[in-house]
Amino acid sequence: MFYFIIRFTVSLLLKIVFRLKVYDRDNVPKRGAFILASNHLSHLDPPVISVASPRVLHFMARHTLFKNRAFAALIKALNSFPIKRGGIDPEGFKEVIKRLKNGQVILMFPEGTRSKTGEFGPAQPGIGFLSITAGVPILPAYIRGTREALPVGARFIKPCPISVYFGKLIEPKKLTFSSDKKEAYGQLAVYVLNEIKRLKDSLQ
Repeated sequence: MFYFIIRFTVSLLLKIVFRLKVYDRDNVPKRGAFILASNHLSHLDPPVISVASPRVLHFMARHTLFKNRAFAALIKALNSFPIKRGGIDPEGFKEVIKRLKNGQVILMFPEGTRSKTGEFGPAQPGIGFLSITAGVPILPAYIRGTREALPVGARFIKPCPISVYFGKLIEPKKLTFSSDKKEAYGQLAVYVLNEIKRLKDSLQ
């Protein structure tokens, strides 16, 4: 209930302040687990994609954000769970797979971090590992405008138009990758990021 109250409130703010528009929302599966993969330009991206998605999302959050009990309780109520950055986090990955196995939707950024320049960074293999291990598809999405509204390092938000574009569902089982698992994880991650790039290119 708390998630929906917050999402509704944020939705109003995004539509009023940023004139949020969402395209091809029908591409979002109505049921079943999947990973929602998006480009990452700003701290605004998670709330924007949450409002754009008709499905409830679950989020990986930096483990240090859970040190404060009150704040930890707040973000847990919004479906966030801790994950360590800078390397492999077995416990964090187990939690992702558990939630996917339960039919939930996980938001991930294939680049792993926000872009400081607005350009795409290299794809990280984690999304490939989790998709293949859990046996779930990936839905690419492209967010436009959040960098102009709140770029990396900015202290104030600018009321710029923001839009979200959903692509076509990617089903790894229907694609061909290397027989080497580690290589396959990386290849799938690159494939996903290229699909997000294609969404961007289609707008030009």
